[in-house]
Amino acid sequence: MKEVAKYLIKVDAEFKDGQIVPEIPYEEVMRLVNEPNIVIIKTGIPKETLRNAIYGTREWAAKTPLAEGPDTFDNNQHKQRLHIAKIQQAPQLFHDHTFDAILDLEPGFQQTLLGVHDPMRKFWNNLTSNNEAFGIRKGEPYFHPQITHYPLGGSFFGRHWHPLNPQKVGLILALNQYGKDYNSGGTGYVINDHIIETEGYQDEGDLLLFRYDLPHWVSPSSFADRFSWEDPAGRWVAILPFYNPWGTPADKDEPQGWKAQIKTADKANVAEATM
Repeated sequence: MKEVAKYLIKVDAEFKDGQIVPEIPYEEVMRLVNEPNIVIIKTGIPKETLRNAIYGTREWAAKTPLAEGPDTFDNNQHKQRLHIAKIQQAPQLFHDHTFDAILDLEPGFQQTLLGVHDPMRKFWNNLTSNNEAFGIRKGEPYFHPQITHYPLGGSFFGRHWHPLNPQKVGLILALNQYGKDYNSGGTGYVINDHIIETEGYQDEGDLLLFRYDLPHWVSPSSFADRFSWEDPAGRWVAILPFYNPWGTPADKDEPQGWKAQIKTADKANVAEATM
């Protein structure tokens, strides 16, 4: 374990029997996240597995029509997101591939995705003391596996935030390598009025962890490159949100007083544990 910058900690791990096993206990990892810090886990997931997730997603998207209507949260779709989120007013420009119905995918591609998302699922379960499986559950929280592509030439995701629960800890897995496959763009955060930029710190196979209620964003890729939806160059990540699409959304106002919010959330968690 090593602090590589203020509020930014790297933790080594072993990839064993399909699971990410950190060098320190899961409880210690979660404590670091909740302090809060941004924690980068060196997962050891094979590069071939990561690259296959990109290639498989591109092949699937090439034969799957783009989604254009409102999200239904009960299918597998990909969408070129270019809009401003209504609630948080966060501008977006990226190519999103969402697999809510991952269990309905063709078996070969399903296994390709599970190569990255299943270790993430198991790791999240270990961090949060859950035992959640994939599958759609209307009216309840469930996993929304995603592969996101940030093309060269100006893709980004504006500053936004989420409710802490039920996700608790966000997960972003790097599928390709900064400095080789892309040279700009990374996830940024605010902790104690301090800006933390992870660009250049997250390598291929690294899993970035953060308290889910921290304001965060994805910095733009360089405008020196020409933008193209078709060009596969750029940053690729796998994420694993866990939420109820029909539940209470994040507040429209940014949690500037999130220190007090953390204390309130922690008290609520203690109360749940004693019930």
